[in-house]
Amino acid sequence: MLIVQNTCRAGFFHSRIESTAVTPRTLAIAIAALLFAAPVDAEERLERFLDLTLEELMNIEVKISTATDISVGRAPGVVTVLTREDIKATGATNLVDLLEGVPGVHVRANQFAFRPLVHFRGASANQTLLMINGNPTRDLTWNTGIFWKGIPASAIERIEVIRGPGSALFGADASAGVINVITRTAAGIDASEVGARVGSFDSRAGWVLHGTRWGRVAVGLTAEVSRTDGHGPFLEQDAQTLADRVDGTDASLAPGEARFGWENTDLRLSFASGHWQLLADYVEHDDLEIGITGAGVLDPVTRASDSKLNLDLLYDNPALRPQLGLTAALKYQHLKYSSGSGFQERPPGYLGAYPEGVINRMSASEQRWLFEAALLYTGFENHAIRMGAGHARRDMYRVEQFVNRGIGPDGTVLPIDSPLVDLSGTPYAFAPEKARTDDYVFVQDLWQLADDWELTLGARYDHYSDFGGTFNPRSGLVWQQSERLTMKLLYGEAFRAPNFQELYAETSFTLPNPALEPERSRTVELAASYAARSNLLLGANLFRFHQSDLIRPVPVAGLTKAQYRNTGGQTIVGVELEARWEVTDKLLVQGNFTARDPKDDAFRAFDQPKRDGYLRLDYALSPKWHWNVQNNWIGERERPAEDVREPLESYWLTDTTLRYAADGVEYAFSVRNLFDNDAREYTSASLPGDLPLPERNYFAEIRFSF
Repeated sequence: MLIVQNTCRAGFFHSRIESTAVTPRTLAIAIAALLFAAPVDAEERLERFLDLTLEELMNIEVKISTATDISVGRAPGVVTVLTREDIKATGATNLVDLLEGVPGVHVRANQFAFRPLVHFRGASANQTLLMINGNPTRDLTWNTGIFWKGIPASAIERIEVIRGPGSALFGADASAGVINVITRTAAGIDASEVGARVGSFDSRAGWVLHGTRWGRVAVGLTAEVSRTDGHGPFLEQDAQTLADRVDGTDASLAPGEARFGWENTDLRLSFASGHWQLLADYVEHDDLEIGITGAGVLDPVTRASDSKLNLDLLYDNPALRPQLGLTAALKYQHLKYSSGSGFQERPPGYLGAYPEGVINRMSASEQRWLFEAALLYTGFENHAIRMGAGHARRDMYRVEQFVNRGIGPDGTVLPIDSPLVDLSGTPYAFAPEKARTDDYVFVQDLWQLADDWELTLGARYDHYSDFGGTFNPRSGLVWQQSERLTMKLLYGEAFRAPNFQELYAETSFTLPNPALEPERSRTVELAASYAARSNLLLGANLFRFHQSDLIRPVPVAGLTKAQYRNTGGQTIVGVELEARWEVTDKLLVQGNFTARDPKDDAFRAFDQPKRDGYLRLDYALSPKWHWNVQNNWIGERERPAEDVREPLESYWLTDTTLRYAADGVEYAFSVRNLFDNDAREYTSASLPGDLPLPERNYFAEIRFSF
């Protein structure tokens, strides 16, 4: 079942409005855009999705469910599409503001650097595949990327989401859900734009978009620079507070503020001509404050950084020969990250020693090459057969780590108050300098059984150099009983590849296991969408998601360490309900509700609610004024048996945005967490009070189109 919708969550740019000055870097980009921009007919009224009919919604074409263009109504998957017009209406500033309202999705802020983790259907975030233009955001060690912070909304053209498995199309890590963010590229930028935003927590941003043509070549540019101090939650206690009680020390920095500030540069250049497209993206985070370590200790010292470069050469010719199309891609990615002077994992005075604290200084660089080609053959009546192959190589070619506590380079435990020692190049560094290759083949058949029946069959086989092969089939039967009713019966298998830390790295607490198998999953879904009236669309999806061979650290007899091993599994069953109601030609109401029932507490993700809901209202006050209100409800989160704390209470977050557009100028004012609710994200018992989410916060923006 598929409903096109947009969402917004209380954002990740937060705090007091302390300054409204735009940085010199922001001004430089704005001035460059004004000098470089080609004027266009500029009177542009605010784009609204209220004018889309239900038929138009169901006929929006997506690629994420089949890797070929297909309408959302026929797509053999449970798909959600977030359009650029929707994104603008909500006032979203970042991808992570947009995903909470997707049925079955919960975006959880992790205590480490307030990093957003995207969960589908109650599963771990490790089971989510997040891609930017088809490029996974994952690295070889930290899954979603150690300092990942999303992507600016100004760069996004649309977002396509599969709730359910996607390994038959995309390979590893697509077990519970898949997100593909499609950025604004040469062919889609029809005007130049300059924008600026200021807001709470001393947040500032400036961006430009520009599209032009050089002869037969279309050129597109998007750029955004931003900074924020973060919302700085105040913690009465942290994990060191608990350790002090045991050790008789007074080292904890709590009560204190967790600092979550960061700076971001996002640059994207694209070229398109005929069947060819070249994309070049560069993203950098600087001065990134961790705030709280993974162990739950306040860290006011770390200033981390990372950068990622993507170069994609794409070819797409749907009519290479009669009844034969060809697509091909050559992609390169380079990623590096550094903790700067080092994570302060324990404060000065820990165990009555460590005058500078327990320091973990780490950095790494990795690169990825991928080549893929696929043929689409339509020569058989009622069949569209797609088949192809690819090769990917990921290489972690530089790893550096210095520590003053834990295991030393010779494998022995460092003495208390040790100076920093170099673990680089030893088995005890956080990851090895090692490469992984993946060779894969895939096939898919879209078979039109009858006018109202379509069957999709597909499979993909991957062979990894470090853990072997994995085969993942899928099937989808779509019945369009009428223009009003569509039913889908879906089945898919998927896997998560073990990461380099699980396979190779020994830490003070865990042992690696080179014999690990991938985690596996099987999903069965029954989905329906029903146009009850010309202005009312209803949807329901029932799913059963079973995971097996889950990778967990298991205690080793006679040792104080645990080893990563394939263990048991769990089953999650649930229902996702959706509705979209055009009350009048000026008022749209849409929402969803999800209920999940995990069956095994031993493997359950307790940081996920069993129930959550979303309600959105859009009202066109006039042709130039638009008002949006969104409400996210996150249900109660229970605790595991060993955690004696009371269940974490449910919360509501209400966001609202008022937007005005006329004569090529747009103004917007947004309030997040409108009612200033005390909302908290789940953490382990190391943070007794859990993680406070941002209080009421504000931002205002202006954009000019030329």
